[in-house]
Amino acid sequence: MTHSSEIVPMILPTVMIPLTLLSVGASVVASFIAALFGIQLKLEGPKKLLEVLLKPKVLASAFILNGLILGGVYAWRWWSNYPRLIQTIESQSQARAKVSGLKYQDVKTVETIFKSNKKNILKPEGLEQIWRIQTGKGSFRAPVISGGRIFSGNDLGVVHELDINEGSILRTFYIGTAVSSEITIWNDSMYIGEGVHDTHHARIYRFDLKSGEFKGSYQTLGHTEAQAVIGQKGSEHLLFAVGGTDGLHAIDPLTMEGRWKVNIGHMDAGILVDEGVVFIGTGREKNDDKKNKCYAAALEFETGKIIWQRELAASSWMRPVVYENNVCYIAGEIYFPTQRGHISCFDRKSGEPTIAFNTTDPLAGTPKILDHSLLYTSIHGNVCRFDLKEKKNLWCFDAKMEDFSLAGASYDEVNNVIVYPSMKTGLYVLNPDNGEVIYNWNPKPAEGEWKKTYADITVANGVWYTADDDGSVRSLRPFFDKKKITSRDE
Repeated sequence: MTHSSEIVPMILPTVMIPLTLLSVGASVVASFIAALFGIQLKLEGPKKLLEVLLKPKVLASAFILNGLILGGVYAWRWWSNYPRLIQTIESQSQARAKVSGLKYQDVKTVETIFKSNKKNILKPEGLEQIWRIQTGKGSFRAPVISGGRIFSGNDLGVVHELDINEGSILRTFYIGTAVSSEITIWNDSMYIGEGVHDTHHARIYRFDLKSGEFKGSYQTLGHTEAQAVIGQKGSEHLLFAVGGTDGLHAIDPLTMEGRWKVNIGHMDAGILVDEGVVFIGTGREKNDDKKNKCYAAALEFETGKIIWQRELAASSWMRPVVYENNVCYIAGEIYFPTQRGHISCFDRKSGEPTIAFNTTDPLAGTPKILDHSLLYTSIHGNVCRFDLKEKKNLWCFDAKMEDFSLAGASYDEVNNVIVYPSMKTGLYVLNPDNGEVIYNWNPKPAEGEWKKTYADITVANGVWYTADDDGSVRSLRPFFDKKKITSRDE
């Protein structure tokens, strides 16, 4: 076997097979047409072409061309999934920076623990859309409220600061890559993660809300889809961010320099810092349905040292919640077909299992604690309330969604109702006692069509704020007929 023939298999996929098939195919078609007229064609053309293609010089050239093409494809993929250059972010930020004289309240994490309002449940007669604004392509996470302003990011890599009363755009902040995480606000600074699952070398960005200026970033090797969370132990504050396959990072929130890093698996889940302990879950990424296990873990605040680590039955994609002496995780696969999900609770100090419950659908929405129960949602629109003391479901509502959903259910403490965004059929208002639908709001054409909504509803003072995949942000206020009251005893 000659050296040239050894090269043939390496270039067959991209050179030899297409050219040979094209040549033979053309000859077959030509021969068929000629036969209809009684003409016999010779196959000298394709034969000579194949002889030329098998010459060593041609094979070597094809091999080099093949390498250049494949290298170009991989380089393009790498570059297209890389964040915007820091120079671009700096120049954009300088152009957009505006001074604000407001004091911004800290929003360190997404609120997940609620106490029931013991008043009667009012049936809303409708929803008033106070305002709706289009902020650009796709909003993936719930809006954040601070200083009388609303902050909402979109897939174009822009965070909009909106007036809470009018919805008008007051300022914008640019990172250039999809804003896929919730926004964190602390000490008049805003922290933002970026990217989708294929993004690599993603960053956490810090902006000064007083000046509107970009104040630095921290770069991981992976993607930063989950909320970067400010945690505190004593007088020390740390910013915790996950980086996918690059693990968990502890960062100085003022200098944006790394303190420590730990990697126990693929991390997309939100972080919970409670009483000086860091709780985190891991999951299985794309093309990893069997290779790696999934874990729940508790880590030391100062060092990242593992206090305890326990295996989960499936991937953990959302922030865990604390109930009494338990830390509870919801689990379910989103990249692989499955018909089950899990609730897994552990003793927060020892890591010993305390509560385990299987569900018939993967769980992925952010769980909430309501009194002694857990509000959880599935990827296909099941909303359930699970009694943590009795270890059983109190009720479940099925929105019957065919589309994939990551939205969680939210609790309105003022109006004592649960609100849940569907993908296609609008906003559902549920009775927290039995899960019955009190009201279903699907906007009229004049109010703007309801679009896919992956984000939780943000609730503040009885007003609901939504952000959808079309980039629309809405402010909604329920109104009630106080004569129609549903008693909690019914």
